[in-house]
Amino acid sequence: MNRIRNLDYFKLIKFGVGALLASAIATFLNVQYSLAAGIIALLTIQDTKKETVIIATKRVVIFFIMTTLSAIIMPLVGYNLISLGIIMFPYLFFCLVLNMKEAIAPIAVLCTHYITSKSCSVEMIINEFLILVIGAGTGIILNLFMVNTKKQIRDIQKEIDETISGIIKRMSINILMEDKSKYTGSCFEELEALLERMRKESLNYMNNHFYGTNDYYYKYMQLRLVQGLLLKRIFIDIKRLEYTTAQAKRLSEFLYKICEEFDEVNDAICLLRELNKLSEFYKSEKLPETRMEFENRAVLYHILEDLREFIEAKKKFSESLTLSEREEYWCKG
Repeated sequence: MNRIRNLDYFKLIKFGVGALLASAIATFLNVQYSLAAGIIALLTIQDTKKETVIIATKRVVIFFIMTTLSAIIMPLVGYNLISLGIIMFPYLFFCLVLNMKEAIAPIAVLCTHYITSKSCSVEMIINEFLILVIGAGTGIILNLFMVNTKKQIRDIQKEIDETISGIIKRMSINILMEDKSKYTGSCFEELEALLERMRKESLNYMNNHFYGTNDYYYKYMQLRLVQGLLLKRIFIDIKRLEYTTAQAKRLSEFLYKICEEFDEVNDAICLLRELNKLSEFYKSEKLPETRMEFENRAVLYHILEDLREFIEAKKKFSESLTLSEREEYWCKG
């Protein structure tokens, strides 16, 4: 049932319409083997606009390589299986060397038309080229109509931020708890799943735009991925703490402050100032007297340094944004 619910019905409609439309156009133009245009349209439609155009371009290139081989070999050897076998070796070689595996099957089918018609005449080559152009062209045109996934990405982005904020809030509480048996890392599995979803959606979003980079969401996903890994390290360190100290209380307060100010538009400069103050406080404290105190302080210092990386990652991300990205995604007023 989940598979049925998650089907991309819009893409399913495009497949059906593309196959029928390409076949109908080819038939109307009196192209031989017109139904093959529908199959090529089916194989041309991809998940994104850029992928569709790239695959169509590859097939045009391979078509000319295959046709050249056919025009040389078939008149000499004959229009039979032997010539097809001879052509396949250099044909497959070029497909693999040029990284055009997607072109192998549909263009090989066009090659068989030369054998069936027993001709590599100019008229027949034009006929096969029309099949390719009609099929690929129909696929490209239909794939210009894409569902706008920006809202979907924004929703995932919001879930990611809420999950990370919740993780930090739990850290601020559990860093003061001596019994951490109920403090588990299950929330990180949820975060990883959300980040993977955003990775796929942001890549599709990028590849559905022909102009500009449109990689803001992908860069945002990478930022949260780095921060998630740092939080996982902090979680492990918090589990190692055996008792509460004054230093842990100050760190708990700082974690809560991060949680309160955790937002897409925060450039993290104020948080870095607060972290530097906390670092100076740690330095001003008297040195630990026992081994347990020393180990506890070392863990707290390690957490502090991971938090510095966490905040600096956000600061670098904010500084790397272009003016258009700031205007489009950060201006919410």
